[in-house]
Amino acid sequence: MKNHCRLLTILCSISCVLLFLNTSTLSAQENLTLTGQVVIQTEGASISPGLKISFHMLDQNSGQFITLETTTNEMGDFQFNDVSLFKNGTYLVTTDYSGTRYSTTIDPSSLSEKIKLSVYETTQDISIIRIKTHSLVLVNVDPKKQLVTAATFISLTNDTNHTLLPDLENVGPGQFSFLRFSLPHNAENLDVQSSLVGGQIIPTGNGFAITAPIVPGAHNISFSYEFGYDGTDLAYKHGLLQGADLFQVLVPQSLNQITVELIESTTSPSISNESYLIWETKNLTPGHGVTVVLSNLPQPSLIDRIVAVSANPNTWLIGIPTGLGTLLVVLLLWSVLLRLRRPKPNLATNSSDDRNGLISKIALLDNQHSQGTIEQTTYLDTRSRLIDQVIAIDTSVDLIPYHINDEISETSEEESK
Repeated sequence: MKNHCRLLTILCSISCVLLFLNTSTLSAQENLTLTGQVVIQTEGASISPGLKISFHMLDQNSGQFITLETTTNEMGDFQFNDVSLFKNGTYLVTTDYSGTRYSTTIDPSSLSEKIKLSVYETTQDISIIRIKTHSLVLVNVDPKKQLVTAATFISLTNDTNHTLLPDLENVGPGQFSFLRFSLPHNAENLDVQSSLVGGQIIPTGNGFAITAPIVPGAHNISFSYEFGYDGTDLAYKHGLLQGADLFQVLVPQSLNQITVELIESTTSPSISNESYLIWETKNLTPGHGVTVVLSNLPQPSLIDRIVAVSANPNTWLIGIPTGLGTLLVVLLLWSVLLRLRRPKPNLATNSSDDRNGLISKIALLDNQHSQGTIEQTTYLDTRSRLIDQVIAIDTSVDLIPYHINDEISETSEEESK
């Protein structure tokens, strides 16, 4: 009986704990009315009522994602009623205005305050964008593959009260309204990261472009890529179509044999425990560009070159047939030259003297064979060639004459007489 009572006590305690936990969880999800206003920051512009506003909620514990929607009134005000908030949530308000998405992240502690969401009118004037720093970093140079890994870091600002909205319909000389960046002609494995929202990465003739809208404020763009080199020096035009307040090339101290033809800086910052040498130039106007010249690039050793060639299957698939083809051409040309250099026989049509002389040599050859003074192979080969020349005279075919070797000597001729 005592054990039964003790069991009931334990079960009651567990039930109370579970009830407390459930009550705490429910109380953590507060219901709140959210208010806010869309503010047009471009002077002289106004917003029409009915602009759609979205309120996004993400529960970081469960991963649940909820979106609520409402619209603005004549004053740009909006409101979300009876919103059930997450205990550990992330909150974001967004709207699409004039082809651009605008957003603001809300701190959970500020949800009771009025939300302010700024929007702007747009322009296609690329000159409103200012490139503050354009840094090219040589991350690594692989002498075996003769491959440079580079990364570029760009800091830019839009200090106006307009958003740059690229116009992809009207593109022509001097009419580009989006950011463009140049790359070496053989660049590959491009990877672009940006704080800009929307748009696309599109290839251009000598690099790539970013078509994302650029709202007022500071932004960052970074991209990495690889490019090959052949000799110890490499030069390419680094176009700065938007100009730059500061352009710099950073080379790690571990590659200090590499030099860059720019004004050298005295600073040597440390990034990830690696010290860098800096070459830089300032106040570059849009479209000015810089020719980057890298000198003293490391070269692969002879062993590395041999390994690289032997590891490439195309070397054998293409190189061997090419080699054989070249050999056949050389042999063909050599045979033609030999043919041209050899004296042609004086073949008078139906020349009985030449024909009779050949017949006599055949008879002499047969006599030597019967006496066993000539080898069987030499006899057959020589006799065949002499007969061919007789046939050539009879048919007027230009064959290279065969000159009997010394085995058919004058002594043998006297013996035959």
